[in-house]
Amino acid sequence: MPRRSPALVLSASVVLGIAVLLSGCRAPEPAPSSSAPAPGDTPSASPEASPSATPTPSATPVDVACDALIPAQAMYDFNPNFSLIDGWSPDAGSAAADAVAAEGVACRWQNNTSSDVIDLSVAQLDSASLEAKANEAYASSTMVPTYGDEAYFAVAGGVGEAIVFAGAYWVVIRSPYFQEPGDASPLVEAVLAALP
Repeated sequence: MPRRSPALVLSASVVLGIAVLLSGCRAPEPAPSSSAPAPGDTPSASPEASPSATPTPSATPVDVACDALIPAQAMYDFNPNFSLIDGWSPDAGSAAADAVAAEGVACRWQNNTSSDVIDLSVAQLDSASLEAKANEAYASSTMVPTYGDEAYFAVAGGVGEAIVFAGAYWVVIRSPYFQEPGDASPLVEAVLAALP
C-alpha cells in the first residue's frame, strides 16, 4: 500500500473538519407571522418604481444669423454667384434638421446660375451629444487637419461635406462645390470666426 505524506493527510483532515463545521451553519428559518390577514383584506400590489425619463441632450441656442456666419463678402470671395435663401427649411433627418432641433441654425445659399447649393448648419451641444456626433463623423468620414479642433470630410454622390467640431460647436457645411477638404476652408474659417 502506498504511503501518503503526513502533510497531505493533515491538510485533507483540516479541510474536511472545516466543511463539517460550516455545514451546521445556516440562516435560521423565519418565524411564522402571528397575524393572519383579516377576512376583508385583499392583497395589494407592492408599488413599483416608475421608470425615469432618459435625460435629453441639452443644447445652447445659437443666436447668430446666417449672413453673420458667412458674411456677404466671404461668400462673394468664395463665389460671387451665390445668394442666401431666406426661410429655408432643411430636409428631415439631415444634419441641418438635427441642428435646428438642437436650437441651432441652418442656412442655404444657392448658385444663381446652376442652382447648386451650399448648406450650413451650426449647433452648440453638450459634451455627450458632441461626442456622439464626433463618433458618427469618425465612422462615416475621413479625419482632416484642415479646420477647427476636430474635423472630418467626405464626398458622397458628388457632394462634399465638412464636419467641424470647435469648442462646443458642431458645424456641418456641404456642397457639390466641395470636392476636397480645402475647398470648404474659406467658408469654414468665416463660420468659426463668427462664433462667440
